[in-house]
Amino acid sequence: MSDRIRQLKRAREKSWLLRISAAVIGIGVFLAWITSRPLLGRLSASRRWENFQNFVEKLVPRPVRDSGDWGEALPWAGKLIVDDGWEALGNTLGIATAAILISAASVILVLPFASRALSRPDPLGLPAGQGKPLRNMIWRLIGPVVRLAFVLARAVPEYLLAFLLLSLLGPQVGPLILALAIHNFGILGRLWSEVVENAPREAIEVGIATGQGRVGGFLSRIFPESFNRFLIYFFYRWETCVKDATVLGMLGLLTLGKLIALSKGFFWDRMLFYVLMAAVVILIGDALSTFLRRSLR
Repeated sequence: MSDRIRQLKRAREKSWLLRISAAVIGIGVFLAWITSRPLLGRLSASRRWENFQNFVEKLVPRPVRDSGDWGEALPWAGKLIVDDGWEALGNTLGIATAAILISAASVILVLPFASRALSRPDPLGLPAGQGKPLRNMIWRLIGPVVRLAFVLARAVPEYLLAFLLLSLLGPQVGPLILALAIHNFGILGRLWSEVVENAPREAIEVGIATGQGRVGGFLSRIFPESFNRFLIYFFYRWETCVKDATVLGMLGLLTLGKLIALSKGFFWDRMLFYVLMAAVVILIGDALSTFLRRSLR
């Protein structure tokens, strides 16, 4: 198997344009770094190297810098966690989790009506009898309206939504949750709609043909069959919500983002520690997603 993979790698098409472009960029960056006459800035190579060394030194925890003993890093990290870290982490996870749950629940309610195959007078092209003209017109309109709501919800950046809602409602957690929920309503709606559109139709066709109805067919046929893919997108957006909640904390609420913003420029070691805290949460979430999907599979 490994020999076959090596043969495929040797036989694959190679783009010399990409290779030459990468080499030119690499050489340019190297020359800009080492040359005494700066190509990309006003700082000399020696000054840039000195700034880089200072930056790396400041990433080392302060007690370790003072004593040289890395054994003092753990008590330092524990103090940061106890002082503000746990509360900021809890707020970050709470905002992200509440937002994605609200988004997911809202999308599930309207998802059958967003499908081009289901939201029509004759779902999946199956004859549905002689419907009333008003009813047929509603079914022709409801799909585009729901899909337009998805587009509008994801068109406005969550940071801008949060800023507007904080201005209206004041500095509290609710506006951040609502901003993330609205934005992810549009994104989850688009992703899950694609799953529904590409789902096998044989089972739901049988259900609708026997009088089950489009909503009942979706909940009993498509939703269980596609749940694993729904779960993939759910955790993907949850991870993004954690990162967004971290950034939105810079608007003033105590999340990891606020601690990062307060540390920037003064306490680089603390900033790195809070960034790593957020990264660990993302890794745990990814591991949980993988475990659940494998269990369901």
